[in-house]
Amino acid sequence: MARQTKNGRYAPSNAVMANHLKTKPASNVKWRRVLFKISGSALAGNFRNIDPKVAMQIAGEVATACRLGVEVAIVVGGRNFFCGDTWVSATGLDRPTAYQIGMMATVMNSILLQSALEKLGIQARVQSAFSMPEVAEPYSRQRAVRHLEKGRVVIFGGIGAGTGNPLFTTDTAAALRASELNADAVLKGTNVNGVFDCHPDNDNVTLDHISFREVVSKSMDMMALTYCEENGIPVVVFNMLEPGNVSRALCGDQVGTLIGQTDG
Repeated sequence: MARQTKNGRYAPSNAVMANHLKTKPASNVKWRRVLFKISGSALAGNFRNIDPKVAMQIAGEVATACRLGVEVAIVVGGRNFFCGDTWVSATGLDRPTAYQIGMMATVMNSILLQSALEKLGIQARVQSAFSMPEVAEPYSRQRAVRHLEKGRVVIFGGIGAGTGNPLFTTDTAAALRASELNADAVLKGTNVNGVFDCHPDNDNVTLDHISFREVVSKSMDMMALTYCEENGIPVVVFNMLEPGNVSRALCGDQVGTLIGQTDG
């Protein structure tokens, strides 16, 4: 709530001022500008669509990154609301139509995250490649960069909504936006601990490091990996639901799996 000053004017509350001015990056932060790819399934928790506690927990992790002085962009999936591939397989629904529905789901998640972040005093903007003026800004690279420079979080709707093409995956949308924004890294927040040597449900080993060429078909799609590899953008796949993982990853600690240029 705003407080009244001696001259009768109202000063903004601490929550509103929380990231109005750009915070100087902490000295131990490894990356200064990152793009979080947040899966829709991570937002669901144990609920069918969205677990409010999990959503606020994820928002809190993002807020921690902002308070470390890191510039943050987000691409969020929509699988917690609608999985296009499942409907295509089960009903024969036209694939572009199914993915367009998925596009709307990612925008719903984007608006939810924006609200959750603002509850924590973090300014956020939602951008979409298709026109939704009542709820999202039109996508503009220049405007997105300006928001980041001012300390605001920029959230892009994922499948199609992030790229304007309904057949693009959210991983591809994340890689594309990271490339356009000159991000230092993509942090892929999921509900598993990283990239596994086989399957996460079979008590297999989580890989600490893997090359782009080795990771194809393990955790991201080929097009997304190509964008990141060609632009020299490392990817960290990690469990975003583990408290403190975001700050540890940003500071260069071993969290999840680092996907990079070599296997060393």
